[in-house]
Amino acid sequence: MFKSVLSKASRVNANLVIYRRIRVKSALSRSSLPDLDYALNPYIGCFHACSYCYARGYVGRYVDAGRSWGEVVYIKENLVDVLKVEAKRFRAGVVGVSTITDPYQPIEAELGIVREAIKVLLNSGFSVSIQTKSDLVLRDIDILKRFIGRVDVGFTITSLNDDLIRYVEPRAPLPSLRVKALRRLSSEGIETWIFYGPVIPYINDSDDDVNGILELAKETGSKVLIDKLHVKPWIINSLSGALSQVINMGSALKILNKDFINSWWSSFKGKVIKKCR
Repeated sequence: MFKSVLSKASRVNANLVIYRRIRVKSALSRSSLPDLDYALNPYIGCFHACSYCYARGYVGRYVDAGRSWGEVVYIKENLVDVLKVEAKRFRAGVVGVSTITDPYQPIEAELGIVREAIKVLLNSGFSVSIQTKSDLVLRDIDILKRFIGRVDVGFTITSLNDDLIRYVEPRAPLPSLRVKALRRLSSEGIETWIFYGPVIPYINDSDDDVNGILELAKETGSKVLIDKLHVKPWIINSLSGALSQVINMGSALKILNKDFINSWWSSFKGKVIKKCR
């Protein structure tokens, strides 16, 4: 019963989120992330409500989207029109879709904002790097196949364990669905990658976790990006609550200590590098 209800909610349940429409003056923003020139964020806030997500601290004046993470999502309703103008003015480069939200929010299935946006970008000479937790990206496989060599798709896969991950990613599509989508895109010749992060001690850092991710990467020809948990003040309450359902409170509090995380990360990173040799 528990799993069934959550799986249904992860697809679409409009009652779980308030959508608010806004109009924006810009679509693209400069990005300081590696290998990206621009960022495109069609939404503010995120339905997935991941307890570790520090993007809630970067919502600007839309503070309710950050404070009530997963409960309020802003839709940039005129984003595509603005993007069409900017695509003619801006120098072509690599656009990250997206960097502070998941571009494939459940409402995207109805609105198609991302689909139209990536069409504009690719037809204007830009390259597109998508990062998502949603298999909804398969809807746009026809576009992605037409621009092989200028598109890549990364899936955030924090664990292959569907049951475990529900505690920290309560409304995101199940990892098993992401894996199927990753395999499908890879089989179509689209460049794929896996974002294994954040890696959280005692939660998703076991040998089984690491080996499973690396085997999946090898199978699909995907590169793997790994990142540690970034402890920010605004995630402590939500993350500690989620962790306490899986491990004892003493371990949960240890995880929220930056010094502990940094020490653990050095050891964990070495273990992963050794496995990759």
